Amino acid sequence: MSKLDKDMKTETSLIDNRPQYIRIGDLLQSRIQEKHYPIGSFMPTENELCAEFSISRYTVREALRRLIEAGLITRKQGSGSRVIAQEPYQSYVHSMRSLDQLFQYASDTRFIILSMRNSVPKRGLYPEIDAGDEGSTPSSWLVISGLRMERDEDISICFSTVLVNNAFSEIAAELQKNSIAIYRRIEEQFGVEVSKVVQEMTVVPMPADAAKALEKKPKTIAVRVSRQYLDVDGTILLASINYHPAERFFYSMQLTRDVDRANWS
Repeated sequence: MSKLDKDMKTETSLIDNRPQYIRIGDLLQSRIQEKHYPIGSFMPTENELCAEFSISRYTVREALRRLIEAGLITRKQGSGSRVIAQEPYQSYVHSMRSLDQLFQYASDTRFIILSMRNSVPKRGLYPEIDAGDEGSTPSSWLVISGLRMERDEDISICFSTVLVNNAFSEIAAELQKNSIAIYRRIEEQFGVEVSKVVQEMTVVPMPADAAKALEKKPKTIAVRVSRQYLDVDGTILLASINYHPAERFFYSMQLTRDVDRANWS
């Protein structure tokens, strides 16, 4: 009987026909929760786990990937797998294939406003929305900061700063009354339409205001997702800068061919 099978004999809740990497992942999670691998310690290496369970490196990596997605460990090339939590957390997974699905994201979550004011954005905050050229009069925007949360649970997804074109700043009063998506309020109130969204993602140290709102240490690694919402003429209606804790961020995108392969030469 293998080491895995021996350890699994007491795990009556496990289903025997599940893939091996799932069973091993659950066993390793149990060890973490039972403090066999304390927080801050390093788990056995891939080679050690392969030898212990008589399995392939691929199976080990898939099992460890489940622990990463659960927020229990972090992995760094050359340093191994470090335990960072004993209990898994619920991460937010967003899969997007169209503009409609991006809009659905706003409907499936809720935005808690922490501050709102008319001001000139800091230079460099957003390349396309800057404090004006040297010698020119800076433009004022409606600047809204807040937390995006799960719709029905108090689980924070990201810290967001939304910059609304000052031509639509009248929406401020309405935003305080209900949680309608900001882009939707602009469309309904002013008769404009978002026709394109430009999105960029990068990894950065989390700024102090985002870290405080998300209860993270300053300069914690974050995934910054920046979006511009444009009308048909290319005017920026609003833009957003969103800081996601890197260990909780998972992004899925599906790509399909848009050409007829039969016409390839």
